[in-house]
Amino acid sequence: MAHPLCWAVEAEGRLLGEARLDSLDLHDRRARLATGLYDVALLGKGLGRELIKLILSYGFEEMTLHRIDLRVLAFNERAIRCYLACGFVEEGRERESVRIGEVWHDDIIMGILAEEFRAQAR
Repeated sequence: MAHPLCWAVEAEGRLLGEARLDSLDLHDRRARLATGLYDVALLGKGLGRELIKLILSYGFEEMTLHRIDLRVLAFNERAIRCYLACGFVEEGRERESVRIGEVWHDDIIMGILAEEFRAQAR
């Protein structure tokens, strides 16, 4: 949590997850979103969407970023649906870029631009 752009997600004093903006590039005004909710019982309740929209709002409105992207494992369909609902667009696929155990998995690259985020808010 020492990361300068990392936020804890908590409720009633309990740590539920985290979100952060990594790979900050001030010249190109972009960053990479990383999120995680630790308790699977919290999934499907809208907390992820709320968290992502708060981070996007901060990134685009307060930091004046132009672009925020992310990487998500291709089999993580729930997360992909969440990111799409938040306005992210699939931009590509990095084939067999992650090994979990002895199995290779694809990463999906997704991104959203400030203009797209603002249009969604209207």
